[in-house]
Amino acid sequence: MAPQNTGIDVTCHFDCPGDNEAIQDLDMYMLAVYSYPDHFAGKPHLTFQRHLRNVIHAESRRAAGNLQS
Repeated sequence: MAPQNTGIDVTCHFDCPGDNEAIQDLDMYMLAVYSYPDHFAGKPHLTFQRHLRNVIHAESRRAAGNLQS
């Protein structure tokens, strides 16, 4: 089976000045969508909403330089 590519680049579809924040929001949401099944497998009580909050928090910390990529 071929490896799954979970990276999604939506930047080519946006060209308005205010789109960067929307792109970041979409990227975090899609990261949560693609990573949820793996996390859910180990933690079946984990809701998607909670997982999304965890992803947002981790990405915010990483962007601030407090967490490795």
